Parts: sequence; C-alpha cells; structure tokens
Amino acid sequence: MKLAGLQRVTFAQHTGNGTLTVYPASTPAGIPFPIARVFTLSGVARGGVRGHHAHRHCSQLVTCLSGRTVVVVTDGKDSEEIVLAAATDGLLVPPGLWLTMTMHGPATLVAVFCDQPYDEADYLRDWDEFLRSHA
Repeated sequence: MKLAGLQRVTFAQHTGNGTLTVYPASTPAGIPFPIARVFTLSGVARGGVRGHHAHRHCSQLVTCLSGRTVVVVTDGKDSEEIVLAAATDGLLVPPGLWLTMTMHGPATLVAVFCDQPYDEADYLRDWDEFLRSHA
C-alpha cells in the first residue's frame, strides 16, 4: 500500500459447526494495539457514505463483518480504494489519513476497533482543515 501506515490485515477463520472469526488484540497478526473502543455501522442505505473524517491520534482497524463496503483513504495527495467484503479482511488506518466508506446496503455490517476512547477533539471533519494540517 502506498499510503504510510495503511495496512491490510487478515484474520483467522475457523469453520465446522458455523464460522468463527478471531480478532486478537495487541498482536502483529491481528489488531496491533490494545482496544479502547469498538463500534459498528449498519442499516446504511446502498451507496450511503460514512466516515468522511480523519483522526489526529486515533488508529482504527476497520472490518466488514457482513456485506461489502468500499473504503477510500487519502493523505490529501495520494489515495487508495480498498474493498472490504469478508469478515477476515481488515484495514488498519493510522491517524492522519482521511477515510470515507461507501456502503453496499443496509445489511452491510462494519466493525471498527480503535486504540483511543471517543474524543470529539480528535476528529478532523473539515476537508480544508485536513489539507492545511498536511501542508
């Protein structure tokens, strides 16, 4: 991946009597930080957009538990588009990158693991302010 710190992560999945997907914390092969917060996104209409912000300090690991989402990440100059469509696929997004997710429909379920508790002051929600912070 060309954006600094952006990284795909693959989680272990076990099948037999159903499917078990494991999201280990604080491991290089899983979520590479202690988890301070987890949230989910669901019920977003097809083509609906979530995210549209960056974080000053918070790292996030995004995974699509069900359905499909297209994630676009940018540093203000370069960008990458990543499709998440399996519970085994994760995307580590470090602070300082702008993230936008386009959801495939209301059945899409996205989980986001964060290394920081919620803090509104950590968010960069204004695109122009984001660009100025990267100048």
